[in-house]
Amino acid sequence: MAEAEVDVVGTLKGGVGKTRFAMLAALRLATVEGEDVHFIDGDSVSQTGNDWYKDYEREVGKKFPVKVTRHPFDDLDELVADLRGKHDRIVVDVGGGNPGVFTAALRYAKKLVVPIGADPSEIRRLRSTWKAAQTAAGDSEVGGFDAWVLLSRTDHSTSLPAEYREMLTSGRDAVSGAELPVYPLLTAEMRKRVAYQRAYKTVPTDFLDVPAVMAEVGMIENEKESQ
Repeated sequence: MAEAEVDVVGTLKGGVGKTRFAMLAALRLATVEGEDVHFIDGDSVSQTGNDWYKDYEREVGKKFPVKVTRHPFDDLDELVADLRGKHDRIVVDVGGGNPGVFTAALRYAKKLVVPIGADPSEIRRLRSTWKAAQTAAGDSEVGGFDAWVLLSRTDHSTSLPAEYREMLTSGRDAVSGAELPVYPLLTAEMRKRVAYQRAYKTVPTDFLDVPAVMAEVGMIENEKESQ
């Protein structure tokens, strides 16, 4: 078996919807693409990914289609190295304000998706997350990784998503005129907040906005191109 691709969903700010995207992406890979997927819950604050599969198996009474391991520790890279030859894909959910675990998760990564909401506090923490990712890229064992920012929990009944999209991609604060970093912001967004909350402890058949995000970053083939 070839060594698994490692895809990381992470941020140093909690509560941004990263576990919902990470787990739904893993489930999509397993149930639709037919891949053998290992999900690592590396969040040192919450354990939503780990609870997801446990609650599913306990309440539904069926085997979860994704292998899940909780490991929010600085040697997470050693676990990933061991698992790479045993699965088709490894999806790592990491965050919760622990830079050591975050950078360890990226040592073998080929993709990093950083979800954030259109919220000032989350945008503020993006810079530290990006800096930690740049540091991790220098220690990569696989030649580095591609990275993107994903707007999550967007409410387009307000102007905030458009305002923050402009700010993140223009490099300038529209109010103060101050220069800002420019980020590779995905076109696809995670919009359906309530539907994602309801997906917890399920194995859904409707993956909502997730396939569009996965196709844009190359985790799956673009469905339009395959038709």
